[in-house]
Amino acid sequence: MAHPTKSSLLSRLFPQEEHLTNQFSSGEDLSSSTLFAHISSPGLFSASKAPFSSSSSREEQLRPNDLFRACFANFSHDAAKTKPHEERAVKGDALEQLREAFAQEGVELYTSVASKLAEAQQEIASQISDFATMSSSMAADMDELYANLSYPLSTTLCHSKNFPRATIEVHLANVKEDLRTAESELQGLEREWQENVQSEQKLRQELFDMEGTLAQSREHSYKDEDDLKKSGFRQEIEQIVAEAAQALDEIDEGYKEGIQALTMKMMQAMRAD
Repeated sequence: MAHPTKSSLLSRLFPQEEHLTNQFSSGEDLSSSTLFAHISSPGLFSASKAPFSSSSSREEQLRPNDLFRACFANFSHDAAKTKPHEERAVKGDALEQLREAFAQEGVELYTSVASKLAEAQQEIASQISDFATMSSSMAADMDELYANLSYPLSTTLCHSKNFPRATIEVHLANVKEDLRTAESELQGLEREWQENVQSEQKLRQELFDMEGTLAQSREHSYKDEDDLKKSGFRQEIEQIVAEAAQALDEIDEGYKEGIQALTMKMMQAMRAD
């Protein structure tokens, strides 16, 4: 909480009486020892050391106000003796207002600090409680763990939703038996696989033999027809080749004639130039 300085506080409280500031500064040394004695007294912060309670009385909350007022009691009395009788009333009013303002600021500061300390104390107490709960849970788990470790591993009971309750030795024996059963099943599956492979090879050989027999029978039955077809096909190819050669010869002759015509034109043009 920010607090105004002495000059700003005086100017705010006494805008028409700024000349009293110098008088207050000169008289501040007269009671500085008294003010320091009141502030450094053991009872000033004794209330802050005690635990805060929600049922504190109104008198305990206003105790700092009386303390701050008491700090200025001797100061105002000593300062009044050193001034003339004519200025005593004016200065008394100014110091009274200043004392009230200072006391109000002190009460607000004390209340703010006390509330923040109470909140901090409650937060720390909550954290301590949470830590104590967690520590208790961890301690219980550690006790169970050490209790399990104290028994031999072979006699330790294991249970779950997937298998019945039994010792580790019984579970290991059951696992070994399951592995033997699985190994025997794998061996049987491997034998079946080898039999299937041999059967497949036999079927392929039989298919190859059947295809060879069919090819031989077709070769003997359609040999004459194939020869006739081959000779006719050969004649057709020869005829197509002859026609293509003739067409190429005609294209070659036409190309040569075109070249000769272009050559003659170029020679005639060169002669004309």
